[in-house]
Amino acid sequence: MIKEIVEFIDLEGGKLKDIILENRSLSKGLHIVVDRDSFEIKDFSYNDGSKEFSKFASKYDLKRREYYCGLLNNDTQKAFDSEKQIHSNSPYAIFYKLLVETGKHKFKNYNERFKFFDSFKDRTNYFEKIQETFFEDNLIYYQKKDLLKKMFTKEFFEKNKELFQILSSLKKDEYIKIYIDENICKVKEYYENYSENMIFAKKQVKSKIKQTLKNGKIKEKTITGYTTEEKYLCPVYKSHRKLGISAFLNAFSGNKPLVLHKTRNGINNGYSMLCSGKVVQKLSLFEQLLKLKVKVDKYEKSLFPNPFPIFISNKDAIDNEGNKIYFYFLKDIKEPISYREIIKRVYEKMADNSNEINDLNFYLIFWSNTKNGIEFYDVDYIDGFQYFLKEFEIKNIFNLKDFYSGEIKNIFDLEWKFFSKFFYTISKDGQEKTYFLQNNYFVEKINVKGVEIPLMVTTKFYQYNKLIYDVIYKSKLELISGHIFDDITLPIIKEQIKKCKSWNDYTKEHKKTDTYRIKEKLSLYISLHKNFKGEDLATKITELQEKMQKLLKDRNEHLNSDEEFAFASGQLIWYILSKNESASKTHSLVDIFISKYKIDDFKLIIAQHIQKYSHAFKFSNNHGWFDKLASEVMGYELEKKSIKELVPLIMAGYFSENIIVENLKKASENKKQNQEGELNEE
Repeated sequence: MIKEIVEFIDLEGGKLKDIILENRSLSKGLHIVVDRDSFEIKDFSYNDGSKEFSKFASKYDLKRREYYCGLLNNDTQKAFDSEKQIHSNSPYAIFYKLLVETGKHKFKNYNERFKFFDSFKDRTNYFEKIQETFFEDNLIYYQKKDLLKKMFTKEFFEKNKELFQILSSLKKDEYIKIYIDENICKVKEYYENYSENMIFAKKQVKSKIKQTLKNGKIKEKTITGYTTEEKYLCPVYKSHRKLGISAFLNAFSGNKPLVLHKTRNGINNGYSMLCSGKVVQKLSLFEQLLKLKVKVDKYEKSLFPNPFPIFISNKDAIDNEGNKIYFYFLKDIKEPISYREIIKRVYEKMADNSNEINDLNFYLIFWSNTKNGIEFYDVDYIDGFQYFLKEFEIKNIFNLKDFYSGEIKNIFDLEWKFFSKFFYTISKDGQEKTYFLQNNYFVEKINVKGVEIPLMVTTKFYQYNKLIYDVIYKSKLELISGHIFDDITLPIIKEQIKKCKSWNDYTKEHKKTDTYRIKEKLSLYISLHKNFKGEDLATKITELQEKMQKLLKDRNEHLNSDEEFAFASGQLIWYILSKNESASKTHSLVDIFISKYKIDDFKLIIAQHIQKYSHAFKFSNNHGWFDKLASEVMGYELEKKSIKELVPLIMAGYFSENIIVENLKKASENKKQNQEGELNEE
């Protein structure tokens, strides 16, 4: 994985590095440029996001200067400043926060901060480190050291009224960043060479050395340092170097695949992740890439996607002309690009967009840019990612308006057009929102404000969110068995039926109701049933609808299977409940039927409701259709002892157009046409 990240950063001879540095954001706060010889202030500006500041930053190439002079990670122990008050790690800059409130330090105003620096200058090792690495080649370096110390005093800022006014108005955690106006090439050269030994985190790399005692005996001793004592083969750059621990990409626990590095052959005294300094430099650049943001509709969004695919050695992302696709479309990126867009573009560029090319190999990183820095939730190797889907189709089973029907062409459509419909939230106006799943795959605790999340949706989310993520973003459809398919979808549909507050599909304001949403989810379930359970349930429903017509028209036609019984039961239950004259009747009434387990209990509750509404059936003119349907359902003997497996078909029968009502409408229309014909003849 580390090798692939480094290769990715080195794309096109390292040109990606320029993209990263050009697009990174500068820290909020005061930026000051001083003369390289006199250390006098040359220029300054406050980062308020204005065009004026952008011109200032461009003039002094601050985006590169800030990166080359900063700590590559805030966890590093090997910095110039042992007290961690200085956040630069270069002799060409000084970075510190003016107002800080931590467990150890609280500086609520600039006077408190500069008072702290008075004692800090005498006890810290910071200036000695700077002297050792920078001033020893200068004949007057002692004088320079004194000039450097003045930059930590209030008097340094008081020389300029405008500068001091900005200083006085700085907010908590905003930076003061002072840059020595040295040639940027020299600043970079220092970073490239010296920082390789400065970027390792935590002084805990243990090495065993042989020590000769006074008596001449040789004893093995364990010592601790930032790097190994011996040089080991760097697996990325194929050279022998001292290895150390990187704070970046090292946040996993010991059992995570990224950290285990099973290919390390058990060297380095059992350490799972040791890298050379040059590798850690590249990891730092990758961290910067993940942090890149752009403004979209007044909001800052990550420029690069989450999750993020890293193609294996870039071999699988090469088009028919030999161009590396990733760099091809990343070099001109100006707005956020999604994971699905990257995969889509790769397929479009490969092999002339041939549908025969339908697999890729890459590492997938799911990450988050938190207040504590980049955190990683999942890293996995994707072998043979399948983008296109075959024979996935959504059908409008219940003839709903504004319902999407058609092919699910790729794996990402499956997320938006299927799974997101089941993992929904309810807004204050009672409408369903379907962005919940995509935004919360790895949350430990759901925290969505201003909306309601149904209990069963929450339950199934915690149970299956990681599995669905693997299905969509790793193209692992095989993870969803028939049992899991049912367990995700049916409980959510049943809960929505139980809490249903409507009878019709739309309100008077033409808004979609619970009934519409139930039919929508049931249509999705029926449509994709064949893809996960094997049986083409959508075609079966059409056959069962035709069967109901024959059943009512032909006295000699009877129910011949459990599936026909289940569908007919649903038709019968709907017709019975339709006779409920309550103004507040809802489809929640059907829950009492589908919650039964034994067939005898199921038939009993049907019989009780027939008796309850018997006044609506005794003298109704239904041409005997109700009697026929009721007798067939009540007289049928099931092969199975329970109706649990038949519930989807019962619901399908219930929510399908009712055959008795359809026949009554046709009979009424025929009667009306006949009467009009008789009048015309007269």
